[in-house]
Amino acid sequence: MNQKRLLIIGHGMAATRLLQQLVERGYPGSITVVSEEGGIGYNRIQLTPWLAGDVSEASLDLVDDAWYRQHRIYRVNGDAVVALNPAGQVRLNSGRTLEFDQAVLATGALPRFPDLPFPTQPAIRAFRSKADGHWLKALPANRSAVVVGGGLLGLEAAWGLRACGHRVSLVHRNTHLMNRQLSAPTAAYLARAAVQAGIDLHLGCELNHIQAEPELFSVELSTGDTLAADVLIAAAGIQPNEHLARQAGLRVDRGVLIDDQMRTSHPQLFALGECAEFNGQTFGLVAPAYQQAEVLASVLCAEPAHWSPEQCTTRLKISGLDVVSHGCIDHPDARHLTLDAPGLNQCRRLHFLNDRLIGAEMVGIRTHLELYQHLIEQQTPINDARAVMLGSVKAA
Repeated sequence: MNQKRLLIIGHGMAATRLLQQLVERGYPGSITVVSEEGGIGYNRIQLTPWLAGDVSEASLDLVDDAWYRQHRIYRVNGDAVVALNPAGQVRLNSGRTLEFDQAVLATGALPRFPDLPFPTQPAIRAFRSKADGHWLKALPANRSAVVVGGGLLGLEAAWGLRACGHRVSLVHRNTHLMNRQLSAPTAAYLARAAVQAGIDLHLGCELNHIQAEPELFSVELSTGDTLAADVLIAAAGIQPNEHLARQAGLRVDRGVLIDDQMRTSHPQLFALGECAEFNGQTFGLVAPAYQQAEVLASVLCAEPAHWSPEQCTTRLKISGLDVVSHGCIDHPDARHLTLDAPGLNQCRRLHFLNDRLIGAEMVGIRTHLELYQHLIEQQTPINDARAVMLGSVKAA
């Protein structure tokens, strides 16, 4: 019986976790990974600490070169798949062709840039790769940086640039930071920490104009304010990279449509991570991508497995400040209980619906997080909300 040929397109964190899971399960076929970026799989979550000088570049690596050789995983580095034939062939940018029996799309996502005219140049970029990090590390000290987006990506980029000694302005169209994960009262503590760190916040506004002729000089905000800018970081969200799937005739919407086995509309093609869409949802966090990788590895090894999205905890640690969000924090009928310590810049806010805990958010503290997660996931009846806040109630 001929050995199956598996091709993985993309080599980010989701693809690397898939490779690890395949090795663990003893995948019997041959595996080829095509990576436009080159190198080996690395931890993108640690890009900000690396930019700030807190960790080494080598520590980002999820595996090493010897691991690929040991498990006979063939890598094609620095080349991109430009055409995908679902019948079993891809064409690379170099002109080379590769054949496969099954393929996995792990093409990730693309940053959303401001919908404004500007000439393409290195100073207007995202911060999603080692290449971005190397460029930012090479900046002379005390530059003016503007970060667009006050979510997870934007805050990490802003804090990393500030740690490098740059003047940082963060522009966010919502009136409070991390508005998808935090309510306004809790986000106020995060904003206070950002200001104390020297980050200039511009909330409730957006870019109106980019002055970048012949090179980036400044940006104008919808408030009429003008900010000096030697670098502009686009961190206002991502969009699934579904272009290759669309070219191949697969079903796509916002992302590549998959079922609960990560299978696309073609039975031998799969997708996972940021490029994939399941039941109308796309997934920008690492946790669901890792869950998908475990299920897909089982499927590719002919083991029964199905995936169901789980509630994921959003965690951020910036400049020593813990930020945590779990569950639903914006239900219109929920009641709230808040425990804060302004002097310590700590805030804990719980969300209850009827007699259930449905959401928890914390800034500057993460005490009792496991209890809150359990109560939310198990939908445990709550008799005393104050006792839950203090962690003195045992989960049923």
